[in-house]
Amino acid sequence: MKKLVLTILSIFFYLNSFAQKTPTYVIKRAQMASEFISAEMSFDELKMNDLYDILLDKYDSNRKSIKGKNLSKEEKQIIYRKSFMETKQKLSEKFTDKEVNMINKLHREWQKNNRK
Repeated sequence: MKKLVLTILSIFFYLNSFAQKTPTYVIKRAQMASEFISAEMSFDELKMNDLYDILLDKYDSNRKSIKGKNLSKEEKQIIYRKSFMETKQKLSEKFTDKEVNMINKLHREWQKNNRK
């Protein structure tokens, strides 16, 4: 019984160590964008956290869909458009339509000013 428990625990720790974690640069990008938008729109902490979660999901999803797949510019644009629509839907669940439009406008502005 003791060996079984130890085996299960060792398998759990082994698999957990290979779990994909969100890279630091993706976390930092989502944090910077959400802080910029939240400051411009005077969001409280709760709304800022909601926005951060949505942007983090967007950036990480885009990274997973594109990285290492040698996609053409057109294929990447399709992924970005799909991601935009999904993000807009998620934002609509947490924010008003007016806020969503302003978030998208400010996000584009932030992206323009923070291109690599």
